[in-house]
Parts: sequence; structure tokens; C-alpha cells
Amino acid sequence: MTRITPEALFALLPAHIRVRDADMGGPLEAFVALLAREGAVMEEDIEQLLDNAFIETCAPWAVPYVGGTIGYRALHPIAGEVAGTRAEAANTIPYRRRKGTPAVLEQLASDVTGWPAKVVEYFQLVATCQHMNHIRLSPRGIADHLPARPDHHVTPDLRDPARLERLGTAFDPVTRSIDVRSIEQSAGRKSIGGRHHLPNIGVHLYRLLPLSVSRVALRPVEDGDTRRFLFDPLGAPRQLFQFPLPQDAITTLARPEHMPLPITRRALDAEPGLWYGQDRGFVLWQSEAAVPPSDIVACDLSDDGPGWNHAPHPVGAKPLIRVDPELGRISFPVDQDDPVAATWHRGFPGRIGGGEYDRSGEVALRAGDAPVVVSSDATDLVQALADLPASGGIVEIDSSAVFDLPSPFVIDADPGGEIILRASDGRRPILRGDQVTLRGGENARIELNGMVIDGGPLVIEPNGDGMSLSDVRLRHVTLIPGLSYTAAGGPAFPGAASITVQTMGSEIAMSACVSGPLVLSDTATIDIVDSLIDAASADPLDSLRGTAISGLGGVPAGSLSMAGTTVMGRIAVRVMPLVSNSILRAAAPEDEVPVQVLQRQEGCLRFSFVPIGSIVPRRYRCQPQLAIDAAIEAEEEAMNVPLSAVQRADIGTWIATWLVPSFTAVSSAHPAYGQLRQATPIEIREGAEDGGEMGIWHHLHNPQRETNLRIRLAEYLRFGLEAGLIFET
Repeated sequence: MTRITPEALFALLPAHIRVRDADMGGPLEAFVALLAREGAVMEEDIEQLLDNAFIETCAPWAVPYVGGTIGYRALHPIAGEVAGTRAEAANTIPYRRRKGTPAVLEQLASDVTGWPAKVVEYFQLVATCQHMNHIRLSPRGIADHLPARPDHHVTPDLRDPARLERLGTAFDPVTRSIDVRSIEQSAGRKSIGGRHHLPNIGVHLYRLLPLSVSRVALRPVEDGDTRRFLFDPLGAPRQLFQFPLPQDAITTLARPEHMPLPITRRALDAEPGLWYGQDRGFVLWQSEAAVPPSDIVACDLSDDGPGWNHAPHPVGAKPLIRVDPELGRISFPVDQDDPVAATWHRGFPGRIGGGEYDRSGEVALRAGDAPVVVSSDATDLVQALADLPASGGIVEIDSSAVFDLPSPFVIDADPGGEIILRASDGRRPILRGDQVTLRGGENARIELNGMVIDGGPLVIEPNGDGMSLSDVRLRHVTLIPGLSYTAAGGPAFPGAASITVQTMGSEIAMSACVSGPLVLSDTATIDIVDSLIDAASADPLDSLRGTAISGLGGVPAGSLSMAGTTVMGRIAVRVMPLVSNSILRAAAPEDEVPVQVLQRQEGCLRFSFVPIGSIVPRRYRCQPQLAIDAAIEAEEEAMNVPLSAVQRADIGTWIATWLVPSFTAVSSAHPAYGQLRQATPIEIREGAEDGGEMGIWHHLHNPQRETNLRIRLAEYLRFGLEAGLIFET
């Protein structure tokens, strides 16, 4: 359809009218342009009406209405999530045609939650006596009296380690005796209790995302070592993950290659072609050429004294590249003179902290934007920043390479200017240096977006005139807790500040970031959203006693606001205007305070976890105080007398011992960093204002997805069967 343009519409008028209008200054042409604009809006609306007749192209608001024509019932809405509803509505008719089959349940779980799913019918794994009259056909098509399920062994084959490695997973092939416990009671846990019963269906869900790291140079273990390398350019041991392949059709069951599984040594050894190669878990590059699968072999390269197991290659060994996918290590048979790189996938609960995921909304160009693009040279990056005009500009890094920054590396914005340093969409550059310094004049602004800062802190300091930056924005940035990683994946500098703000009155905004401790001036204002702040102690279990947010010189920091954020460590600030849907996980000795706010007359903490003993502004439905108050009220109502102070203290102490967040991992090098365990009390897992979980992963809406799936399973599950949700990751 031809678009209505002002020029085309004005050209329809007679020539003498157009000439007369030009002599009068063009008022009629301006009026026609206004009509054309409104006509274009109407034309677009008409086209959208046609698109709204189809589930694939309709607007998000029209999905329930289109689905309603076939009796589709919409689930509970999830803020910011529209993809799952559209996919489920589009597949409703195929679902109903194959209602109750494992293949449909798998696809249904994936469409509703957005997580890859594997459905297991546990009656097939229950040990039974097979009747000899259960006839099966031989390969020649002749009926014989062999067991109908020849692989259905009562006892496992202990000489098959590849099958034994799958014990307790969704692909566990081992038969077990019957277990009559309800599968829903053990749902969400990795234990096998309550699974193996005739009516039980297990829905295994994989929540960790496989995030790609593309064509990044391998990191030598030591300077001068050209045979031993690490996948992770940050130097941490990384578990490699498989990138799931799409399933053929709705009628097929998921196999291991369809799941974002962590790659194990035995799995890589048994089927290297399943995990290695393009669009798989990882691929190696030598001199810009991909290494063939026949040149690699799985190997245990764990530490052995000062070196690695099986490295270097002994004399007479096959000249194959040895890969340890569980530690992210590589050992070459000979020294590598040419550059070596790898494409691989790491696991993480969500898209924060920088990565090669979609950030198109973050890097959209405004009118007049003309970014300066740099590739992989730190010198070009420094020069591009220096060549920006006084009004500022955008420098975009179109690479996932490591940039070795000079010392000092300073980004200095002129008064009133705005400098944006960001990664291109689909890129994850690493800025490595002793320190990244931000400076600026009056009303100057600086933004960092989509990168990792390794080796040093981010320091915001006054410029040479003593002026301070007005605004600093950090989006999708990782400032490694502890500045960098040790060989074991721990913080190289425990407790070192990742961000230091020395300016007066600066406003800092952090969104979708991972960071170590923050040290702020007493006049700074910081607003943190969907981020994780880690005190980065030497022992991750002691991070709660470390200091996560504090002020310069040991005094409290300025103003702190948080939403959907997890803080591991103690906090000391001057004022806390608003904290919502967050976890403040801190511990302190008896003579100290885990979270301390000086000015408690203003501010509010709502729907958050605040440790007992904290000195904070008023709280609204915060745990564990909410549960303590409810327990005291229930006890007083049952006894019909007020409780004494000692009794109240006993109730508070008892609840505070178990109503605490429990994390799958507290090390930033772990794939499940900051993820709440299923054993975490429901008061925290569903304690946010919208019924979601508190903390950094609140924006993923995991409890809402789980609830929607349970609703759909009740509709599509066959009568008499019971389903349990089992989170594999």
C-alpha cells in the first residue's frame, strides 16, 4: 500500500492553487501536510487491523482476543513478558489434538514459562516384572518372546559411566523401585524422592541461559605459556554450556542436544560431535580456521600440584587438543605461535552485567546521533574519546575483545557535555586496566553500557577545576567483585571497592549491573535497579560480614535507593529514600549493625528482606519482621494474653534463624550466581509486591511462570496423573 505523503497529497491540487498558495507563504501546503500526517496514522491503523486478525502478527493486546476465538484462556499477565502468551495461543489447537502426550507437555511448559523443558513419564522407570507374553518384533519382523523393554534393567550397569553420570537428571535411564510419595512434595528439588511412581510425570525445567562468547582470544595460564589456555578471558574457571538446538516438531521428545546443559567431560568424550562445532557448545579457532572435531579430546585438566593433570602432553601421546569443559581449560600438544580463539557459551540466570545478548533498546540511536565505532585496539578507543567535541558524543565498541587500557585511562567530559561509551548490540568488550577514571565539569554526564571492567576499580573524581560530574549511568556493566579473578575463581583483591565516588553531589544510576563494594561520598546519590552488589570477601561465605556499601573515610555514604537488587554485605548510608523488592543480606557482630541508616525520619523499605538488628527507616511488609509480627499476633490470639518481652524475643530469634535467603551460588564465577534456591522460604521467593521473588532476579518473574505452568498442566494432564516441577538449573 502506498503511503500518504504531504508532497503526494499536495500534488493532487490544481497547479494554479499551488502557485497562489506559494505566493501567500504556503499556508495551504502546511494544512495539507497536517491532513497527510493524520491520514498516515489512519492508514497505519487500518493495516494493523488486518494484522490483528492473525496470531503471528497481532498487537500484544490483541493476543487474548484472537485466542478467545478458539476458547483460549489467558494466564496471569507477567509484567514485560508477552512472548509466551503468543506462542501458547498459536499452538493451542495442536496442543489439544495431542492432549496429554509428553511431547505436548514439553512444548507447553516451554511456551508458558520460556524455559526449555523435558518431560519424563516415571512409570517407565519403575522396576517391574515383565510378562513373557508381552511380545515384541525382532529386527526381521518375526514375533518372539523376548521382553518388550530390553533396556529396562532392575540394576544399572556399573561399567557404563556415561549413563551413570545422568543419575538424578532429566535423562536418567536407571530403573528404581516404586516410591509412593507425592511428586509435588519434592518438586523443585534435585533429590529423586517421590518421583518413581506409576502416575507421576516429571517436568524438568532449565532456567540458566546459555550466553555466547564469540571468537575471543584464549587466555594463557601464565605469561609465556603457549600451550595451556583458559576459555574465559577473565581468568576464572568456567563451566561450558551447550547451546540448545531447536526441536524438529511438536511430536518429538526433547533430547540432550535440545537442552542448555552443562557440558561434562564424559559427555564430550562419548559424543564430541554433539557438543563441539558451530551452533553447539563451543568451537576452537586456529589462525582464523575452525579446528575439526577429530582434533580434540575430552580430558581432566584439574590442578595437580603447580600444574595440570595430563598437561603437557607426555611423549608418545596422540597430538590432540585436550579440553576440560567443566573447568574451561585447554591444553595443546605443541606451542601455539599463531593466535588461538574460541566461541563458547557460559551459563547465567539472566541478561545482566554485559553480554552478547539483545540490548537493542539500550543502543538505539537518537536523532542526530553518529557514534564513533572502534574495533579491537585500545589506542583507537583512547583516541576516539579524545576526539569527541565539547558537547560530547557516542563511542561504540564493535568487538568482544580484551582492551588493555593505558594507565591512566580517563574519560573527561566538558561542562554540559555528555559522553556515552557503549558496546554494540551483541558485543561484550572487556576493559582491562589499573583504573577507569571518570571526570567532568558542571552538568556533565557520562554513561557506560554493556561492558566488563577487569583489573581495577571505577573511580569518579573531580576534574582539574574541582568540578564534579552531574550524572553517571552504568547499564549492563560488570565490575568484577574483587576487581579480578584468581585461578580458583575467587576475588583477587578481597573487599576492594569496585566503584569509588569522590565527587560532591553526583548522581549515579546503576541498571542490570554486577559490582563489588561501593564507596561513596556523603553527598552522592545512587539509584540501583536489577543489580547485585557483592562485598567480595576472600571466603564467599564471609561476604555477608564484609562491607558492600559505605562512605569515604569510614563515614556513611550519601543517598541510596534500590529496586529489585541483591546486596551481599553490610550497608552504611546517610539516607535511604526507597528500597523495594530487594534483598539486603548482611551479618554483623553483636556490637555492630548489618544495615545502618542515619536519617530514619524519611524513606521506606518495602517488600524486601532486611536483617534483624538493622537500623533503617520504616518498613512495609519486609521480612523477617513481617513473619515475626504475624507469629506474635497469632500466639497472643491463641493464648488470649499479651506476650512478655522474653517470649517475643524467643519467637523473633527462632524465625530469624530460618527465614533467610539461601542462594544456589555466592561466587560471581559460578553460573547460578545470586539465584535463590528452591529451599528458600516462600516468604522470600514470593514476597515481592507482585508475588515474585525478592532480589536481583525479581524481573525474571520466576514464581509467576511456575504458577502459570501449574494452571496449564491441570488443563492438559491426563486424568489420574500427577505432575511435579523439577528445576535442573
